[in-house]
Amino acid sequence: MSDTSHASQPTSMRLIFEYDGDEIRLVTQQPVDMPVTGFDIARTQRAGVFVDTKEASGRTLARVPARGALHDSVEVFPEKHGEPITRMNVDKPKGAFTVIVPLTPNADHVTVVRVPPSQPEAAARTLAGQPAQERELARFPLRVNR
Repeated sequence: MSDTSHASQPTSMRLIFEYDGDEIRLVTQQPVDMPVTGFDIARTQRAGVFVDTKEASGRTLARVPARGALHDSVEVFPEKHGEPITRMNVDKPKGAFTVIVPLTPNADHVTVVRVPPSQPEAAARTLAGQPAQERELARFPLRVNR
């Protein structure tokens, strides 16, 4: 006999976030049965916005890049055809982004973190095994039926 209960468990969670200035909201959590690639368990320090899956103790299980998240500028399209598209900074960025994070049996919550561009001293700390300055922007519980 085969055990089908394990096969029905989702392997990942699709998370949809909205942001308005500094406020980030998790608006949707959707279990999905698909593998996640490109996540970083080792948490290499590169600049960007990431979503970390964590245990209740706070230990990071996986880090997924949140591509296209929390932009503080927008593309401005020209009125005349042929002119270049430019970028303009905005005072209060607003938008949404989606990530798919891997689920493990001990996944408890996710955090949205920002890792700033590397500075020479930050790179030296990273090489010494100390994390570069990163900032937790938001924390949300995972709602998984197990």
